[in-house]
This record gives sequence, C-alpha cells and structure tokens, in this order.
Amino acid sequence: MTKILTTFTVLSLSLILLGINRGFDFSDEGLYAFLADPNQPNIGGVFNYDLFFKLIYRFTGLEFGIIGLRIIRLISYVMAAFALGIFWKNLYPEQLLSPQIVILSLAALFAGYGFLPPTLSYNSISVVLVCFWLALVSKQNVKAMDWLMLGLIFAMLIYVKVTAGILLGILTFLYFLRLKMLGLIPLTYLILPFLVFEGLFYILFEETALARLFGEFGFIHQRQDYTITLLIKYTVVGGFWILLTGFTFFLASKFRKTNTFVYGILIPLAFATLASVFYLTFITSEWSHIFLLISIAAISWEIADLSRGELAKKEYLFISVLIFLPFLLHFGSNVYWMRLGIHYWVFWLLAYVLLIKGRSQEFRERCYALASVISLTLVAFGIWLTPFEGAYLWEATKKWEYKPGKEIWLSPSQIELLKLVNSEIEASNPSEIISLYSNPGLLYLLGKNSLYSPGYWKPSQAKLFLNSGSEIDLILFNGLYDFPFDPSEWEKQKEFIQPNGEKLSVLWRK
Repeated sequence: MTKILTTFTVLSLSLILLGINRGFDFSDEGLYAFLADPNQPNIGGVFNYDLFFKLIYRFTGLEFGIIGLRIIRLISYVMAAFALGIFWKNLYPEQLLSPQIVILSLAALFAGYGFLPPTLSYNSISVVLVCFWLALVSKQNVKAMDWLMLGLIFAMLIYVKVTAGILLGILTFLYFLRLKMLGLIPLTYLILPFLVFEGLFYILFEETALARLFGEFGFIHQRQDYTITLLIKYTVVGGFWILLTGFTFFLASKFRKTNTFVYGILIPLAFATLASVFYLTFITSEWSHIFLLISIAAISWEIADLSRGELAKKEYLFISVLIFLPFLLHFGSNVYWMRLGIHYWVFWLLAYVLLIKGRSQEFRERCYALASVISLTLVAFGIWLTPFEGAYLWEATKKWEYKPGKEIWLSPSQIELLKLVNSEIEASNPSEIISLYSNPGLLYLLGKNSLYSPGYWKPSQAKLFLNSGSEIDLILFNGLYDFPFDPSEWEKQKEFIQPNGEKLSVLWRK
C-alpha cells in the first residue's frame, strides 16, 4: 500500500510538472502574477506580499514570471510536507521522521491544485506557512530561534493574509499562555520580524502593510465584498454544513455498539445528510468539497469511537487545532468555504491519521492509498481537465512571449484574443490602461501594468482609485458590472469575444 501512496503521489507530481509551462487564467492568476511583478503598484492592497518580491528585485534584480511562480509553489509544498513530517515526529519523539507521513502530506497538499490556478498565491503561501507553524509549536522545548521563526511566520502571514496572521497569532498566544511559556523575551521575538519588515519596506518603498490596509485607500474602503459581515458569512455557512454532516456521523458512531436499532436509523440518515449537503452546496462547477464532507464524516466517526484515555492530551489538542485550522485560514476570503476548503484538506487528513493511529497497519495504509488517489484525481481535473477559468491544458499549443525572455504556452483562442487587443493598443500607444473587471491577466500577458491596483474586481474599487477616470486612456471592459465612469466620455472602438464566451470591449477616451 505504501507503494500505491508513493506511485500516485509521483503521478500527481508528474501532471503538475507537465503542465507547469502551459495555460493561464486571465482572472485570479493574473492577480497572482501581478503581485510578483516588481513594477506593479498595489495601493491599498488586500494582499501585500508583493513587497517581498519588490525587495528581492531591489537587491538581486530577479523577477519571477508565471513558470517561476509555479515552481516556487511546488517547492514550497515539498518543504511544507517535510515540516508536517517534523510536526508528526514532535508528537511522537520516539519515532524517526516518517517518509510515509511526508509523502501523504505532500499528496494532500497537491489536492490544493484542484481549485484555482497553479501559480503561487496567497492561499498556497498561507497553507505552507501554517505547516511550518505546526512544526514549531509542537516542539517540546521552544528555543529563542523558534520564537523568532514563529515571529517570521506571523509577519509573513500578515503580508499574505492579515486575518489569518491575526487569528493564528491569537491561537498561538493562548496555546503558550496555557503552557506558561510566554514572557517578555518570547513576545519580543514574536513581534520583532514584523516591525523590521515594516521599517525596511518604509525606508525602501515608502509603503507598509499597515498603511495599505488602513490608510485612505485601504481594502476596508474599496471592496464591498470584504465587509466583516460577508467575510463571517462566507466562513460560517461552510462551518454550518460541515457541523451538520459531522454531527450525524458522530451520532451514528456513538450508537453503533450500544443500540443497533437506533444505529440502523442513524446510519442511512447520516449518508443521506452527506449527500443532501453536497447537493445543496454544489452551486458552482467545483465539486471537490465532496472530499471535505467525507473527511469530516470520517473524523467525526473516529472521534465518537474513541475510548477514554486512548489518546494523550497533546494529541487531542492538536487534533482540535487541525480541525479548526481550515476555518481560521479561510476567514478573510470572499469565496465560500466549500469552494476554497480543498486547499486546507491536508490538515483534516492529518487529524484523521492521528485518530486512526491505533488501527491496524493495513487499514491505515489503505486510507493513505485512497488519499493519494483522491489527490491525483483533483490534480488531473484542476490542472488538465477543468482548469480554473481556462481551456483544457492540451489545447495550449502555441507560445506567447509576455515579457522579454518569458514565455507561456496558451490555447489558439487565447493567442488570437491577445493579438487583437494588442493591435488596438499599439495603434495609438496609450499611456495608462486598466482592465475591468476580474481580468488583470489580459494586461499581464500583454506586458502592461495596471494603474494603482493589480486588479479591479468591483465598480466601487475603480471609483475609489480612479475617481472620474481622467488619468486613463484605454479600458478593456467585459461588462461584468456597471461601467464606473461617465459613458459619454468614452467611445467603443472594438468588441471581441473572449475564450470563455464573455464580451470584451476596447474603450478609448473621446
């Protein structure tokens, strides 16, 4: 069974590598790419890790393109898998570093390719950082360097996803407070990296994460879909469905040995609940949340079946943490939890592995093998068969140079659209261009930058940054939302049909 786990994980890796230079999503992947572009402004950024890429470029001249970012994501997943192997070893110091746990963790991390583009993003970075966090907080003795590394993780999380950084910081504070390990020196180490980065970024770029988040153009002012009410809703709704599914399987497991009659009623009810929840939450083309529902059902079943004292207190604690982490990491996202949750599947899989560690080796290895098959399925569909907002990857048969020396293979329909739009731009060489809405990848692939922000998702955001639009010469407009400026000041020059079927108008200022 270990061979099956390894084989399917290697197959997943092969599919990722084979697609690493192919395909591109004009929507979210355009945003991810712009966040790594050292020349792209990000005023009032929701995600501020672009400052690290600007820092790298300032000192090395190194600029990462699409393929480079995909390679970084892949390498970071491998490192995160080893970090989770260390986490497991910290829980069981008598054991050596388990290759099986490392490979299983890597397979589960690869499942994140099942939703959203394969380029490095705030979702993948936050998951990787939390894997390292688990490796550190699970240590028996936390030393000065460990505190400093934890501070580095919190600092990076605040730049990547501020809500995750704050919530994980609170969780860490409570954990070490319970262990009576907090003092002035550890707290200083936890805060110091963020203060150093803020000072460095201000000196070099006259920008900081705090100024971007809470300044005049901070994200709390620009995005109607980032209100605290909606952010809570996106996470809580997912939590409700997960709790409902898990509770029915928990009850069924509880009555399995004590009351066969009640068990006979509850077990079909539990499966009916799982199927119903999947059906009710299957509101987009993504279906990966079926594996989240099955995972929480399995976890709940095992929790109900535990005997008193079967696990140590530390095991119970980290099982609880692993179950809670997907909700903590998701909070702050404007996408429903059920869609995004597959990125966090690795934590639930590890929680389940902790719960079944007393089972037979054969049973555990069957579970590991099944997890690797699920991962391969998600990778195959997420990258090759149904890539996010893209065409089948085997249709990417033509090269496109988007920056000097940087190329990506795209579908003929994408190439045709880019050539048509580029000819319109070259006709009059506008000084400032923006792309509305949710399509920054068009500008990125044309070698342009977006004025003020790496992407415009809502009219309110465009109005906040651009006011009347007087600074702009050309707009690529897909009509997804209302036009944010005075229509009488703009003239439609051309209209194209994008590969996804949406119209794209090229508007010039009159």
